[in-house]
This record gives sequence, C-alpha cells and structure tokens, in this order.
Amino acid sequence: MRDAEDYSSSYARIPARVLGCLRGGEITISLFPGHGIVVTQAIQTHLVPETLRMPNSEFDVVVRNPDAEIIRVLRCGESCSEMDRCNE
Repeated sequence: MRDAEDYSSSYARIPARVLGCLRGGEITISLFPGHGIVVTQAIQTHLVPETLRMPNSEFDVVVRNPDAEIIRVLRCGESCSEMDRCNE
C-alpha cells in the first residue's frame, strides 16, 4: 500500500464535456462522457481555455488525489507536466 505522502501527490486525467455555463463564473461539465456514467460538476470558468467553453466541447481535467481537486484543463492529447513527473 502507498503511504499518504505518495498518495497526496498522485494525479488522474479524466475526460470531460461542457454542458453549459452558469452565472457567477462557472461552467458545468460532465465527467466520463459517453461511458454511461452521469457525473456533473461546476468548475471555475478561468480553468477552461476560451476555445473550449462552448457546449459539447471535450477536454481532459487533471485532478489531484486524494481530494479530487481539479487543478488543470487539458486539450485532448495534450501532455501534462504534473502527471509526467509522477510517472518518472
């Protein structure tokens, strides 16, 4: 089993799709779209590049474990330095 220090610095990449914008600077996204799982979450607009803010735009979110905090939005296929460092 991994110790707490290792676990706190692990990251996961999750596919997401924009559902729509909310007032107050938030965008509603669907996590794991197309997998039969309906998980929605509101995230701060500033995390999402302008070109990906339209409904049905798809991208990946990088979350930091163990609290699943979204730390970054990546275009599909874009590399992630945090995850690359973890895998070394």
